[in-house]
Amino acid sequence: MIEILKYAYGVHASQVTGGPEWLGTKKFDVLADPETEVRPTSDQMKRMVQELVAERFGLRFHHAGKELPVFAITVGKAGPRLTKSSRDEPGGIPAVGFTPPGSLGARNATMADFATFLQRFVLDRPVVDQTGVTGRYDIDLSWTPEELQSGGGSAKADAPPGLFTAIQEQLGLKLNATKALIDVFVVDQVEQPSAN
Repeated sequence: MIEILKYAYGVHASQVTGGPEWLGTKKFDVLADPETEVRPTSDQMKRMVQELVAERFGLRFHHAGKELPVFAITVGKAGPRLTKSSRDEPGGIPAVGFTPPGSLGARNATMADFATFLQRFVLDRPVVDQTGVTGRYDIDLSWTPEELQSGGGSAKADAPPGLFTAIQEQLGLKLNATKALIDVFVVDQVEQPSAN
């Protein structure tokens, strides 16, 4: 269930508190047809999933602020090295592909989208966009995970650098470990849905 909340509300698991234990362990298949004539935007799709979760799971929650460990994306000293998206559709759904151990590609993505993708697929804490960079970009990032660099795996001599260096060298951005006051999603009520 936590994966559904992460998608619908753009939160990291550490930003979800309260609720029953099964919230973090039980998985559900959600099949839904938006029943719209045109493809919904990313934000519209997320709102639809939020409505579905409220209806089928009886989800009730409130927001609170809490200081948590985060990774902040900022612009590097030489400025960003980003490729403007060829699609550049305002409100359009960004595409993302993550291939372990260290390859992330995104299309038509804002910096906030990129932060969300890093948070969802790569890093172990919330990621916040502090770049001030606007617009939509096509992003390709390749890195060698730390466990492969430290001898726990089989990194090749020509392997890409670690994540923090790769983000600087390939995108002109920096990833900083820090703390920030961020929105926390406090679950007041949720129920397992009945079968269809």
